[in-house]
Amino acid sequence: MIMKLSIIIPVYNVEKYIQRCLESVMSQDTASWDVECLLIDDCTPDNSMDIAKEMVNNYQGSIEFKFLKHQQNKGLSEARNTGLREASGDLVLFIDSDDYLMPDGLAYLIEGKKQYPNADVIIGNVYEHKYKKNQYNIKQTEFIEGGTEVRRWMLTNEFAISAWNKLFSRQLLIDNNLFFEPEILYEDIPWTYQLYTKISSILLLPNVTYGYWYNEASISSSSQPSDKAVRSFVTGCKTLLNISYEAELYVPQKLFIFRWLLNAINARKNCSSEEILETLFAQRSQFMRSTLCDFRLVLASFFLLMYQPFNDAFKLRFFRRYYTRINQVVRKTAELFNCLHKH
Repeated sequence: MIMKLSIIIPVYNVEKYIQRCLESVMSQDTASWDVECLLIDDCTPDNSMDIAKEMVNNYQGSIEFKFLKHQQNKGLSEARNTGLREASGDLVLFIDSDDYLMPDGLAYLIEGKKQYPNADVIIGNVYEHKYKKNQYNIKQTEFIEGGTEVRRWMLTNEFAISAWNKLFSRQLLIDNNLFFEPEILYEDIPWTYQLYTKISSILLLPNVTYGYWYNEASISSSSQPSDKAVRSFVTGCKTLLNISYEAELYVPQKLFIFRWLLNAINARKNCSSEEILETLFAQRSQFMRSTLCDFRLVLASFFLLMYQPFNDAFKLRFFRRYYTRINQVVRKTAELFNCLHKH
């Protein structure tokens, strides 16, 4: 039986990049798979869709292209949701329209699915143009099995928390209502966090399948208004705070949530909304209080970075440079005391 793959590409203000993105899709080897590509026009104000339609009109391959259009701009989350609802494939692949697939990237991901049919998520490596290097240091194929181990991997590895460049079962996403939170930035954070409560295996592939282009005009860039950025972090953190993982993942889970709370704290300086700030500070208090009530003093000491004057440490280049290493030391130190907290 030939399986079907749905590629979902939201389109908004990417006329500089859409040709490269679509050329990378059109050049893929899809002979052994039934592939559809859904292009969601989120009321783009430029010529992105004109370029896309001309390319599709001249395309001679086997991929079926479909154009969907929002009546008003709804943002990346809703564009992906529209694509997911309208897709008909067994598997789904999200691509951001300023990025692109590597030659044979799709065949490589599909071959991974064939070899490991029970893998819930298949992840390829990523080339980051901004840093001119691969994102992940993977030397060989890794199959991680078991829900707890999968969640431990997600919490402790510096992999991109993104929806793109991953093969998912469409039915898994639909059945678990795994749609993206609308009207926020960084929507991949709460979405990924929820996704990992529903899966029990992932396949990591060493070869690069995806090219990530840092677009300063994208919706997730630092040029976004601070109110929206902080509100987005707050909305995402609400999901993170309300979903618990296994007790043995307490330390990495706390550090994961702390990372996003800290991002919100560091982004709050130009936030003008008192309501957003009150919610943020309430989340911070809830988070710190629960850590202290659990007698996790090593973690609580580290979490003081959310407060002044400790937060000023981020003004130091040395601290910023070695923050990841410091975080790892804190995790390992805190986990040494896990034996004192077994229920």
